Amino acid sequence: MDRRDFLKKSAKGAALAAASSSLGFSFAQAWYGKSPNLLGEAKGNRVVIIGGGWGGTTVARQLLRSGGAEVVMIEQNPFFISCPMSNLYLAGVKPLDFITFEYSEAISEGMIFINERALEIDRDSKVVATSAGNVSYDYLVLSPGIDYMNESIEGFDEVAHLMPVGFKPFEHIALRRKIENFEGGDFIISIPKPPYRCPPGPYERVAMLAWYLKENLIPGKITVLDANNNPLAKANGFLAAYDELYGDYVEYIPNADVIGVDYAAKTVKTADLGDFSFDLANIIPQMKAGGIVQQAGLGERWANIALPYFTAEGDDSVYLLGDIVGNLPVPKSGMIANSEGHIVAKQLADRIAGKTKEESAIEMPSNICYSFVNEDEGIWVSADYGWNVGESKVDRTASGLDEARTAANGILAIEWARGLWGDMFGKS
Repeated sequence: MDRRDFLKKSAKGAALAAASSSLGFSFAQAWYGKSPNLLGEAKGNRVVIIGGGWGGTTVARQLLRSGGAEVVMIEQNPFFISCPMSNLYLAGVKPLDFITFEYSEAISEGMIFINERALEIDRDSKVVATSAGNVSYDYLVLSPGIDYMNESIEGFDEVAHLMPVGFKPFEHIALRRKIENFEGGDFIISIPKPPYRCPPGPYERVAMLAWYLKENLIPGKITVLDANNNPLAKANGFLAAYDELYGDYVEYIPNADVIGVDYAAKTVKTADLGDFSFDLANIIPQMKAGGIVQQAGLGERWANIALPYFTAEGDDSVYLLGDIVGNLPVPKSGMIANSEGHIVAKQLADRIAGKTKEESAIEMPSNICYSFVNEDEGIWVSADYGWNVGESKVDRTASGLDEARTAANGILAIEWARGLWGDMFGKS
């Protein structure tokens, strides 16, 4: 089934059917029986992964290749939509199926896919409660992504359903519809203080939506209310693009911390610069780890790992990766999650083979982040990280930066994305 066919069909039904087939009982039994224990007791070496994003999917694929474990993924969405490269979709440069993938390759390799929501984790009993029943584990990999701190902006929580943020999968579809219906006027994009998912993401979105307005002759202006005093990554490249390509379409305002929204009056309130009117607004609130992290007692806003390994502090049977980690000085990015997925899979494979955690090689992730500033030109930043044994901390060991927008960088960006998607899904 290709991506287009998959999107046209009943995606959730297809995914559940695949899951029930893998589980060894009929769809009707799974759906109506409401078994309190979906898979029975674990017989050892069962790895349960919560979250089918950049981190969780990578762990699953790598563990399936290494063998020795029963790999179970719990993911509430029936297929995957990539946040990296989603700004190309929002601007109409790429179709939705460019960033959309199904889990069929991993399922065909033996992964058990439970298309349900993970509700609770009982770490004492090593059980995950889902919306369809319980699943026990020997090792748990937690990579659920982020949640929004709607309460950080007065009035936003009440209207969040009307103002899609677009930093979680599937929200891009609703945000794209808003953009398509925008006929002109004042368009506000707000950017919070870090940490948040994908530091360059909002700045790329500004450039790509300015390109969209300019390309389609829409008489609008994007006002960027940035709580920071400068773009957090590739600042010179983004500011040059705003000035040189979109001078009539973008006004960048630093140190503009959005603290309130009045949707009825179509205004946003800043801490120090007064109110701004809008016809369309993309408000990006502060972020935190997915709610199941707090439920499991693994952290308040973020979760910490027991450096230099990726196990949770105080629980060696739980591995944490991706955007939820709070004490690793790296960006919250798709490639970081993918890189950590490879590391976690190796550490788990060692544990399953009988090694202690400390016998695993110490590795830290690497990152490269491409951003488009128009339909075909890109800029990028990269970094490698390593463990400083003498000081017991994570250091940046190498870095790179190219803020000169070029079509060559745009080509590299597409190749980079397809390579990572291929690693996660087996095809791109």
